[in-house]
Amino acid sequence: MSRLQSVASCVLALALVSSAASRPAHAEITPEARPVIEHYLQATGGLKALEYDRAVGMKGTLTAFGLTGTVELWRQRPGRTASFTTIGPLTLRDGQDATRSWRVDQNGKLQERDGKELEDSRASAWFDSEAWALPDQGGGRVTFAGNERDSIARYAVLEVTPPVGRARRLFFEATSGHLVRTVNRDDSRTMISHFSNFTRMANRLRARTTRIEVAEMPINIVTVTLDSVWVADAFPDERFAPPGEDASPVTFRGATGRVTVPFVYSTRHVWVKASLNGGPLEDFLLDTGAGVTVIDSAYAASRGLRSEGHIGVGGAGASGGGAFAQLDSLFVPGEGATSVRVGGQKVVILAVNPHLEPFFWRRCAGVLGYDFISRFVLEVDYDARRLVLHDPKHYQHTGAGEALTLELASNIPVVEGAIDSLYRGKFRLDVGSGSTVDLHTPFVNAHDLRQRAGRSVEVLGGGFGGTFSSTATRMKRMTLGSYGWDAPVVVLSSTDVGALASEDYAGNIGNRVLERFKVTFDYERRQVWLEPGARYRDRDRFSLTGLQLAHGGDGLTVAQVLAGSVAEAAGLRVGDRILDLEGRPAASWSIEEYERVFEVANPGEKRKLVYERDGKKRSIQFALRETL
Repeated sequence: MSRLQSVASCVLALALVSSAASRPAHAEITPEARPVIEHYLQATGGLKALEYDRAVGMKGTLTAFGLTGTVELWRQRPGRTASFTTIGPLTLRDGQDATRSWRVDQNGKLQERDGKELEDSRASAWFDSEAWALPDQGGGRVTFAGNERDSIARYAVLEVTPPVGRARRLFFEATSGHLVRTVNRDDSRTMISHFSNFTRMANRLRARTTRIEVAEMPINIVTVTLDSVWVADAFPDERFAPPGEDASPVTFRGATGRVTVPFVYSTRHVWVKASLNGGPLEDFLLDTGAGVTVIDSAYAASRGLRSEGHIGVGGAGASGGGAFAQLDSLFVPGEGATSVRVGGQKVVILAVNPHLEPFFWRRCAGVLGYDFISRFVLEVDYDARRLVLHDPKHYQHTGAGEALTLELASNIPVVEGAIDSLYRGKFRLDVGSGSTVDLHTPFVNAHDLRQRAGRSVEVLGGGFGGTFSSTATRMKRMTLGSYGWDAPVVVLSSTDVGALASEDYAGNIGNRVLERFKVTFDYERRQVWLEPGARYRDRDRFSLTGLQLAHGGDGLTVAQVLAGSVAEAAGLRVGDRILDLEGRPAASWSIEEYERVFEVANPGEKRKLVYERDGKKRSIQFALRETL
């Protein structure tokens, strides 16, 4: 699972957040574009009015996700910005001063931007200040992209590229000269902003209403209506400086700044016991690929959690819908009498179990994502089946291994890596994935990897939003830092929606890679430590049966039969009901037992099962063999 994130934070940032942009020595505007800019300046009050807009403050009303709130925004050239947004249970802050770009999330956690997020923030600042309309185009590039029309009007379209970050298309209504729409890419998503209700405010004609939508998520529409605008000579420096952190409290019990938590490692996923609001302990997935903490909707209802609003969220291969809620406490017990408690977490409510329970054979109360993980330095010891949660303020790494530089992308850790030494990129580290490495569709297409791959097999995956199909193959070598191993199993994604369609990142690295190491995630210091473990030199193993079984109301059924596998050769089909495994009723098997006997075994060993199809029982026996 990856890339599960708060679209409220994402969309509001795109709508309202700005940051500094450096200017190159020269800019460019094509002759066809110049009259469009001149018409726009004339329509909005002239060049002098724009230049006078050096420091601008705004207040407005915000509606989004079935909720209403307020927003305050301050902008000062060149590139200082700050915003304060409240909507429903969420309070968000963003800004940038002369040296740093930052945000405070819904749980009060302060984070400084880096990588792609920093570039996007700088680009937003540049566009928000209308630098493209200044005489030097603010150091950017403005070209004429053509004329378009719809049932409402005709438009002159400009392609505008900032000094840093992604280009946007700006649509100017041909008759009035007003800027009425912008379109830009945000990784794999298309963001569309509509401007209307033009009113003279603070000596310029301005759009009082801005409506922002994510093209692939029609549920996520944000509307901002300006109530007031004022222009000043300058704002105080502290307006744009990051505030002190006011994150929800963390309490360590029975230990000083360090708690060791046992976990179950099943289906190559990390399962942790946790309690919400003083309730019983339940199974939660630990997921660095989840940009927010998620509570299953059915479990939330059983605990009486009150949800607010409605929001679209992106998962590994698709999207789904959720809502917001606030917890009183999230409690995780450690070894002995130790524990940690995080108070006041704001989370997303989402139907998790319909997608996950059939493949994991157990109910999932929720997913512990960034909101929980970021409060600690997180050490994942796959060999010992232990997590260690450290207080970041007092943590010092004392073990062996190598530190890799880490970026945060929508709250997900990212490091550099390479496949076959030729295909380099930035990879998300996804403890919520049981895969080796899932290469994103644009990366696969850019390097023509399907045509370069050898033997391959189609596989079915699942995550937030549903299931998706990909292609598994083997490549020659994978490297992370100074570490490397041969013949990695690599999954080539083909989906064009969701996190696996990311254009900014090469892929997601899952637990089949991470389990080779003891992994320490230190978000505060932007480091991840890799210390080789017992499985470091193991060859990647693929399925020995080619069989995926799903657990449901009818017991175990065949969910997938891989082409070329022993399961296919034995005649099994999707939908067959499994009655007996190795002489035991199928209902008596745990998924851990099944994996140990049928998958983590020696090729050539024989296994038998009994299944039912069309009311008839059949018994088969086969020898285990790697499918890939």
